[in-house]
Amino acid sequence: MDMNKLNLDDTIVAISTPVGEGGIGIVRLSGKNALKVADRIFVSKNGKKPSRFKTYTVHYGHIANIDEVILTVMRAPRSYTKEHVVEINCHSGIVPLKKILDLVLKNGARLAEPGEFTKRAFLNGRIDILQAESVLDIIRAKTDLSLRAALNNLEGAFSKKINAVRDELIGVLAHIEASIDFPEEEDVDRIRRKEIQHNLRRVSKDMRKFISTADQGKILRQGIKTVICGSPNVGKSSLMNALLRDCRAIVTHLPGTTRDTIEEIVNIKGVPVVLIDTAGISATSHPIEKEGVKRSHSSIETADLILLVLDHGRKLSRRDKEIIRIIKDKENVIIVINKKDLKKRIDIGGLPKRRIVYTSAIRQTGIDRLEDTVNDIIFKGKAPTADLASISNDRQLGVLQRSFEDVKAALDKAPVDCIAVYVRSAIESLGEITGHTITEQALDRIFAEFCIGK
Repeated sequence: MDMNKLNLDDTIVAISTPVGEGGIGIVRLSGKNALKVADRIFVSKNGKKPSRFKTYTVHYGHIANIDEVILTVMRAPRSYTKEHVVEINCHSGIVPLKKILDLVLKNGARLAEPGEFTKRAFLNGRIDILQAESVLDIIRAKTDLSLRAALNNLEGAFSKKINAVRDELIGVLAHIEASIDFPEEEDVDRIRRKEIQHNLRRVSKDMRKFISTADQGKILRQGIKTVICGSPNVGKSSLMNALLRDCRAIVTHLPGTTRDTIEEIVNIKGVPVVLIDTAGISATSHPIEKEGVKRSHSSIETADLILLVLDHGRKLSRRDKEIIRIIKDKENVIIVINKKDLKKRIDIGGLPKRRIVYTSAIRQTGIDRLEDTVNDIIFKGKAPTADLASISNDRQLGVLQRSFEDVKAALDKAPVDCIAVYVRSAIESLGEITGHTITEQALDRIFAEFCIGK
């Protein structure tokens, strides 16, 4: 990789907080001239220049005639980027932030590219690519559990696992190359081949485990699209409000109150669940209601999980049976028999064999049981723990699957030189995950997802 093309000698700057009205806004600089640039624009109360400040110190002063600020100095190499870093804390708002940014740019810095601060942390050896990607996962975390998983990856938990497998394969390759370069007696060669096969099988098993974590990582990162469907007036909106612990959807005794889909994210046992309250599915000639029913059908087709809501106090209607027919081939379905507080009239003997949970949304009963069932069906009884370290995006999964296929191919090949080709390819692929062999183009794709100030 051509490090010079990435302009590591430049001093970069960006606004690192959302632009808008607020208490504090931060302008961040990084690079070998960060302190010199700060000298030109910052006036401290005691008259000292930032280039004379000790590392990890905070100073009060002014930026020209723009704002009073707090300036923090972090000297290389003990900073986020391993370069000199200066952070200017000013009053948030588009005017002071933009004016300070413009002033820094006029005094020798350039505007940072998306994710360039984190990219420099990688290029300067402070973190690997897995850790860099986990920074984005932390920013996007929706629950405590998804945050913990991202922090585990940032601390290098998954990197250690990948590097251990990569080191194992490097050892296998060394064995293979030794047997090629220094052929010995047939018995010794047979023992060496057995050892190689044994090690490859162990690596294959570990990689299969890593791949199996991809679903959990994706769920924690993106959430589960969960559709609440049913006939009009069975309590879908009441159930959504009960799960949200909030009155988000309008609830009345009149059927058909919800005419469109309503989306909200709720934290269920650490999992971000995207709840979609759909319009009641029924035959209608009203154009708005028809569009709502159409969207309900579309949501059901693309859902990860379906909560079919039925009324405990009435027999299955023709509409109920039609919805049951629509979802009968769906795998992840929970039947929620709502209004448990009413006298039972529903016949559950006619229901498909699915998990059934009884609730009274209006009285908040059965909600905990429903949450446990949602969590159980999502993770098939194996909920992630706080020490989860896993694949966190499609790039990592794709590269790991490619490496896994190479290891499987190596196990199938008889000639030692053919095994070496596949093992070498597997090692190279694993290097793409952590950044040992990553290309500049791949780096650009990764960091293009970051905001400019990170």
